[in-house]
Amino acid sequence: MASPTRRTWCRCAALVGAVSLCAGQLNGLPAQGSPCDSSLSQPSNDPYAYRQRGDRCEGVYIQAVASPSLRVVSWTETFEDFDAAAGTDLRLEWSAPPGAGPVHLRANALRRHLYYRFDAIRPESSTSYTWPAAMLRGLALAKPELGIVAWVTQPVGSGTRDIHLPVRLTQRASAQPAGRYQLVLVPGAELVDIFLSLAPVNPDGQAGAFIQRDRRLERGFYPAERGIAIPIAGPARPGVYYLQISATLRAGGSASSRLWFYHPGG
Repeated sequence: MASPTRRTWCRCAALVGAVSLCAGQLNGLPAQGSPCDSSLSQPSNDPYAYRQRGDRCEGVYIQAVASPSLRVVSWTETFEDFDAAAGTDLRLEWSAPPGAGPVHLRANALRRHLYYRFDAIRPESSTSYTWPAAMLRGLALAKPELGIVAWVTQPVGSGTRDIHLPVRLTQRASAQPAGRYQLVLVPGAELVDIFLSLAPVNPDGQAGAFIQRDRRLERGFYPAERGIAIPIAGPARPGVYYLQISATLRAGGSASSRLWFYHPGG
């Protein structure tokens, strides 16, 4: 009899052409003209409340519902340590597929009980963004407490996908592409095991031959609401790839998330 994780993978593999489960992380996407997520409730009379701040939306919000069982909060290629108190802005850089549209940037606080978000939208063909560090300084947020993602929405096969881009964060100088990535997951409940499967995406939008399948993470302890950092080796060839994350829950049952990402190679 197949394990719960194996059954979850089989169901999800059959749905590669359907809507991404990791879209829970990207819910409430704003229209292209505004980076703000209107679904977030802001605390009243709080100078740090989530709102439009120049070309970005940033601040704290009220958590209205429980977190999903398994959510992707960070996908980075380079993530340098930084000092928000130094008064120097941060620099975000990324690589996107040729012809990609506007780039969505998002950051979330990983500190428990601090609900902070940053959202920005950059024009197509853009490759960097200067991120003012004033809010991070005010909230005393440091590297281990921050998750960052970037994505573009583009056609894949007969549908469209949110394709994650490799983000590079620095505070001093431009970062050279590393070709390897770090994924950060936050589970809504305690986990027993995590399994990873990776495959290239074919031109028809379907997953190709697996590079790895149901690789067990073997960390042993996965508490709820704490970030789990997972290194992901860059594939040998450039292109779009599909990453499936499956987990078994301590309380019973299983959870899964998945993402499509762009690997520029070289």
